[in-house]
Amino acid sequence: MPTAPAKAAGATFAYKISYRNIAKDPDGIWAGPALSPSPTGTVTIHEYTLKSAQGDWLISQIWNADCGSATCPTRLVRTSADGKKTVVVDDMMHQVIPPDDPRFAALPKSEAQAAFAKAPFHLSADGKELLNGDLRFEIGGEKP
Repeated sequence: MPTAPAKAAGATFAYKISYRNIAKDPDGIWAGPALSPSPTGTVTIHEYTLKSAQGDWLISQIWNADCGSATCPTRLVRTSADGKKTVVVDDMMHQVIPPDDPRFAALPKSEAQAAFAKAPFHLSADGKELLNGDLRFEIGGEKP
């Protein structure tokens, strides 16, 4: 877990849901090789949402074969008024442990780690960056 809290955070993403032991992403954010199982033989997706003036946002983090020791593939998706989903950030981000995970309560945490665990994603005050602990990701170009 990161040790530094996000700075200048605007809006905080709320935990939405976890899909455990899946072969297909119910929201269609991940497909193909991204659904390759992790070393434990499973694929899990954790999602966080935010409604803002810039639109509806979804963060989808997949725990799969591509996860590192503390990072996993993560996508920020903007949903337009007509329902079209656009990936605006696609990168490796700090691995989250969602509040519905039994490990969440058992983890020893510093104050900064506890704050990160409760709110791992923030939209910057100007809406131009996604903050994930001490990591910053520019919200930019569309990806199909």
